[in-house]
Amino acid sequence: RSDQRLHSSAMASQKDAQVQKARALHAAIERMTDDTERLEKEVKALEAEKASSEQELSQLNSRLHAIQAELPQKLQKLQQLELLEQQKEAEYMRMLEATPTLVQVLKK
Repeated sequence: RSDQRLHSSAMASQKDAQVQKARALHAAIERMTDDTERLEKEVKALEAEKASSEQELSQLNSRLHAIQAELPQKLQKLQQLELLEQQKEAEYMRMLEATPTLVQVLKK
């Protein structure tokens, strides 16, 4: 009879240990599931941010290429205009020096 109680007690103890182990495993699985869901959301958010950044970078690169193409043309036009302005100023000064009466007319 005593052996039977010990055997029964040992089986109950073994069953309790299995139940505790099953609960611990279940809790660990739930934590991993929560972590997986959280990480999946983070990955999706990062992928969306990456796609947006790549699109923005593409637009910026396109604009940069357009600027690089336009800038030399604008600089050349600016240099031409500055040169023309200097020539006109020199021509104007020669005209004023050659015709003193023109200076009097322009002052009025």
